[in-house]
Amino acid sequence: MHALPSAITVCRVLLGLDRAGANGTLYVQGEGRSATLSLETGRIVAANVDRRVATSTEQVFDRVRQLCEWDGLVLELAQGVTAASWWKLAEPLPARWLALDTMRAAVRLADLRSAQADLAAALYQLTPTGERLLHGACLRPEEAALLPWLRCGIRAADIQALPGCGPSGYRFLWLLKLLRAAAPKAGGSSYPLLLRKRRQMRRHASPHALLDLPEGANGREARLALRKLVRDLHPDRYGDGAPIELRRASGEIVTALVEAEATIATRTRK
Repeated sequence: MHALPSAITVCRVLLGLDRAGANGTLYVQGEGRSATLSLETGRIVAANVDRRVATSTEQVFDRVRQLCEWDGLVLELAQGVTAASWWKLAEPLPARWLALDTMRAAVRLADLRSAQADLAAALYQLTPTGERLLHGACLRPEEAALLPWLRCGIRAADIQALPGCGPSGYRFLWLLKLLRAAAPKAGGSSYPLLLRKRRQMRRHASPHALLDLPEGANGREARLALRKLVRDLHPDRYGDGAPIELRRASGEIVTALVEAEATIATRTRK
């Protein structure tokens, strides 16, 4: 099975051609077979894979997935040379969307343990390449659910706990990393803390647990803990440019923390 290595090679090239707004024909050879993908301003306008012409975008997706099964791919771009007009697609396809769909298929077939080993425990964030890759793309539900968190930074190990993500969301992050569309985020982040507090809220953790205090801590200790957590988790900390989903979650958590402090204070006064 050569799908994943070959897909990475092809899709990284497609992303570069899309970014450059390339005009020309990409020649692909492997295992004694050949393919041509012709582009105008970074969009696929014609595809002929193993002597089979694609007449629709769906066929382009299918043909390119098949060529990713070839081993030892050699790619060469002839700039300014386009396909004959009689086999151009009626609707040109952005090369980045072809790359996204091709990689979806490739990672779906790969062993999830390979993804876990590759992603490890790093905190990942969407890169400028990732923003371009996903611009205007039709995202699947798990991809759309993960995107706001990727823009701020998320640990790979936390993805499957996010609503609507699961293993498919985990594979999506892997896809993005393989295309350099997501990369480990430099420096620290309050995101892991935010996600942990969100899980505690959903499990109806005790007021003391929400404030990271031992059972029996008094009101003064609760106030100090609240002050520290709010400093790290308040919506204003993420700035106006943060995704609305992240700011909403942050606000809900801060409200729960304030209520937890008030509960402890009331109990200790009695």
